Amino acid sequence: MLNFYSGTATEKVALAHSLHRTWERQHNIHGTVRDALQELRLSVEALTLHMRSMGMNQLCCHCASRPGGGCCSALMADNTDAIQILINLLLGIVVEPLPHKEDACCFLGEQGCLFLAKPHFCLNYNCSHIRNRATDQEMKTLYRHTSTVLGRQTRMETQLIEIFHLPSE
Repeated sequence: MLNFYSGTATEKVALAHSLHRTWERQHNIHGTVRDALQELRLSVEALTLHMRSMGMNQLCCHCASRPGGGCCSALMADNTDAIQILINLLLGIVVEPLPHKEDACCFLGEQGCLFLAKPHFCLNYNCSHIRNRATDQEMKTLYRHTSTVLGRQTRMETQLIEIFHLPSE
């Protein structure tokens, strides 16, 4: 039985690509999935714009470039799963592990995370560097956008698990 939730990042990417090829051969993106993907995309775009306005991309990339990788360490790549990677593929993201230092996340590029749909930890964790630079209003807006994205990602994951008849974790 395939395991969508464990293994190396490279194994999860390969499995997600396999699911994506199956999707392309066997499924039209029917209305509910298409609508859910569009809602997720719009929510992610709003979150991304807000994070960019807070300077988080530069801050997180700088931190990740230091020894240990900061929050975007190699361990964070393990927090994703094949379903989440599949969602990114369905959103049109080219997902391949990037060449990286041993201690940095293989999904972190020079401009930040290549994922639109990110692991829960990556969306929920805000280190002291972020919190100390942000106003209360910026943090409230960040939490609101993050909550919306997480809810939509979860619904999308549930739809894909049902469509593919996949085992859920």
